[in-house]
Amino acid sequence: MAIVTEHLEETRDERTNILPPQGPRVRWTGVMSGFFIAIGVLMIMGALGVAIGVTAFGDPRQATGETASDLGIGAGIWAFITVLIAVFLGGMVSTKVTDRPDRPGAVMHGALVWVLFFLFTLWMIASGVSLGLSGLFSAVSGLARGATTAVAAGGGDLVQTLGLNDPNQVLARLDDPATASTLATATGMSVEEARTSLANLRSRVEAVRDDPARVAAEVREYLAQYSERVKQQALDAAAAAQHGATIGAWITFGVMVVSLGVAIAGAMGGVPSFRRWRARVVAVSS
Repeated sequence: MAIVTEHLEETRDERTNILPPQGPRVRWTGVMSGFFIAIGVLMIMGALGVAIGVTAFGDPRQATGETASDLGIGAGIWAFITVLIAVFLGGMVSTKVTDRPDRPGAVMHGALVWVLFFLFTLWMIASGVSLGLSGLFSAVSGLARGATTAVAAGGGDLVQTLGLNDPNQVLARLDDPATASTLATATGMSVEEARTSLANLRSRVEAVRDDPARVAAEVREYLAQYSERVKQQALDAAAAAQHGATIGAWITFGVMVVSLGVAIAGAMGGVPSFRRWRARVVAVSS
C-alpha cells in the first residue's frame, strides 16, 4: 500500500511541476490566423462605414461643400477606429490560438500581424481598391502633384503652358475654354478675369494675324505682365502642398505607431497567466 501511495505522489508531481514556456516563441499558424481575422474585420468595418456614409449623405441634390468636408472627416475617423479594432483583434487571436504562448512571443506576434496587415493594406491601395486609409495617401499625393504642376508652370514659359507657342494655332487656342481655366490656375485670377484677359489678347492678335512673327511677339509681350503672378502662385501652391504633406505624413506616422501598440496590446491580452495556462495543461493531460 505504501508503494502505491508513493507512485501516486510522483505522478502528481510530474503533472503539476510544469516549466513556464521559454520565449520568445513564434507560431506562424497563430500569426496568419490573426492576420486573416484583422483583414476580415477591416472588410466588415469598411462595408459598415460605407453604409453609414451613404445613409448620412442623404439627398445628393441638397449636398454642399460642408457636407463633403464632414464626410471626409468622418471617413478618416472611421478608418482610424477600424484599423485599431482590426489589429487589436488580430493580435489577440494570434496568441489565443497558439500553444504555450509567452509574453515575448506575444509581442512578436502582434508586431508580425501589424506588419502583414499594413503590407496588405498598401498593396490594396496600390491595386486601386478604395479603403479608408487611401483617402489620406491620396490627399498627400494630390497635394504633391498640384505643387509640381504649379512650380512647373511658374518656372516654365507661360506661352508654352497655354499652348500659344504656335502662331498658326493661337486664335483657336484663345477660343478654347480650357485655356482660360489654365491661365486662371497658373496666375491665381478668377476664370472670368482670365477670359477677359484672353479676349483682349485675341483682339490684339486679330490685328496682326497675317504676320506669324508679330503674332508670336504680341502673345509673349502681353503674357509677360503675368510672369510675377505665375511665380507667386507657384510658390503659394508649393507652400500649401508642403504644409498639407507635413500634416499628412505626421498623421500617418502617428496612426502606424498607435496601431502597432494596439496590435501588441491585443496579442498580450491573448496570453493567459501562467497559473491559468498550467491549470489548462493539467486538465488536458489528466
